[in-house]
This record gives sequence, structure tokens and C-alpha cells, in this order.
Amino acid sequence: MLYNLYRISDAGRVKDKIEGATKINCLKNFISVFGAEGLTVFADNCSPETITGIKKLGIDPVLTSLGNSGSFNYIVDFAITHFTDSDQVYLVEDDYWHLPLAKQALLEGLPIADYVTLYNNPDKYISYNDGGLNPIITNNSEKGRIYLSKTCHWKTTNSTTMTFATHISVLKADRKLIWKFTQTKIPDDFEMFLALTKHVHLPFIKTKRLRKVLWRVLRNYFVVKKRVLIVALPGFSTHLETHYLGPLTDWHSLVQDQ
Repeated sequence: MLYNLYRISDAGRVKDKIEGATKINCLKNFISVFGAEGLTVFADNCSPETITGIKKLGIDPVLTSLGNSGSFNYIVDFAITHFTDSDQVYLVEDDYWHLPLAKQALLEGLPIADYVTLYNNPDKYISYNDGGLNPIITNNSEKGRIYLSKTCHWKTTNSTTMTFATHISVLKADRKLIWKFTQTKIPDDFEMFLALTKHVHLPFIKTKRLRKVLWRVLRNYFVVKKRVLIVALPGFSTHLETHYLGPLTDWHSLVQDQ
């Protein structure tokens, strides 16, 4: 069974997002696509107004005050404790928007790979030397394999955000490594997935920071089995920060027409 663990918080940085993409509206959208069955909402450092808004949706949230990395680690342990190895879990942040077929696509992707994301991050299509944020990207693309499911194509990818789906058995096996990248205030998601997928590339040597990232990945190279991370093409969700919207979808209209 697929379980959905949804983190919502009023803390954190102020971001430039699509108008109407409030925390409650994102949660409403998620419920409209995935339903309430198997859903647990974790309200971390939330105001009374936000908690009331969640309860108006018929959900009694789990209240925490752990911060970004702390709340992520909490839901990982929650998943491992409450679900069986044969279950799957979708770990979701509070600033994503999902398309109507997102659940169907996600269920098709999980038998293909260890980790699945519905967010087709635009950082995979801008070369690092041309100002892109992902140092692995060259020629405005990344190397990978393409898979086909009933709903869409899937591409192997080197990294994603902290909104992803996986298998409980995989989460258990990888927990120790994941913890190494969630000790700072904000999780090191890029480095974490590079370590999990064992992406090691020479472009990392270009700056002191990237050499440090490469060292962290190499240091954990033999900690876990090499994992496969895939992303849906086209994307079925997006991070709602305006600079990082998934390509080829008019997310502004979708959010504002809710």
C-alpha cells in the first residue's frame, strides 16, 4: 500500500511563489489528487491558524517542533515504525502542486526504481557552465536511461528534492546514510541523492565547495547499495517557487484556477 506523509510548516525562508500557492491550498490540491486514505499530516512549528485550516479539511495533524531536517527524520522513523517492508511511502513537502494523474503515475513508477520523483526539476536542463545549478549537467542534459509505463516515460536522474517516494524496505536499508545528510538545519538533498545513486563526476573538482561535495559522496560510496532514482516525463508535480517550476506546464494557471 502507498502511504503519504505530508510535512507542513509556517517556519522557513520566504520564497517567491505562484500567487495562490498557500500552504493550505497545496494540501487541498494534494488531497484532491491522492485522497485522504493513508495520509498523515505533520504540522511542524505551525500557527494556530494553519492548524485550524488543516483540521477544517478533516485531518487531525501530528504536531511537532523539529525544524526542516528534524521533521524529515521524524517522518522517516514514523514510516519505518508504522508500515511494513512491502509498503511504499510518499514523503511530501508543503510547497508542491500535483496534477490529476500524479497518483497513478507514482504507482507505476515505484515498481521500476528504488526512488521516484514526480518533479521534473529544471536544473537538469541547464549546463553548469552556462549558469545552471547542477554541476553534473553538461550539454543541457544528463546521461540516463528511459523507461515507459502506462501513463508516461521515466528518466533516471542524479538527484531530487526531499519530496519523493520509495519503498519501506529501501528506506530501512538507507536510513543510516540518509541521516548523514540531514544533520544540518536544511537537508543536503542534492548530496544525499548523489550518494544514494553513486553519481561521481569530474565536474565536481571545479570549486572548493564542489570538491567538498565530491568527498562526501566518495566517503559514503560503499555504505549502501547503488540506488536508482527516476523522474516522470513530463512532470506530474512541481515545486512552487517561481524560479524552479517544472517545464512545459502552465502551473500559474493551474494554481490560480483551483
